[in-house]
This record gives sequence, structure tokens and C-alpha cells, in this order.
Amino acid sequence: VEVAPEFRRRGIGSELTRVRLELIWAWASAAYYFTNEHNTASIRMHETHAFRPVARLREIRGVTADDGRSELILFEASR
Repeated sequence: VEVAPEFRRRGIGSELTRVRLELIWAWASAAYYFTNEHNTASIRMHETHAFRPVARLREIRGVTADDGRSELILFEASR
């Protein structure tokens, strides 16, 4: 989820995440998300939706952070 800078801090990302989780819960009992270790706004927002870190990795499916200089954090939320 990415929200345009001029619309951030208004709860839009949180609402999109809530709806995304409703859809996921209809089909699965776990949801996953990952982000750059420096993306504290996203990490904090996802923690309010019960996401917890499960791994720190240099690469996830070919994706790296900061050209491989930072870690990616994999998060999981369960119903």
C-alpha cells in the first residue's frame, strides 16, 4: 500500500489494510507483508493490525532494500 504524500497521516493506509485483511481472512488464516527495515511508518501501522515480524532477510523473491544494503522484514498476521 502506498499513499500519496499529501494524503498521508489521515488513516487511508490503515483503512486499505483493514479492507485487504477482510478479503484475506475470507480465504486464509494468515496474511504476510514485508517492508524495508527503515519504513517505520508502515511498520507501526501494520503493527496496529496485529502484524508481527517473523524474519529479517536480505532478499524476498528477488526484491532487495536499498540495493541490498538494508534488510527486509517479513511480517505475519493471523486470524
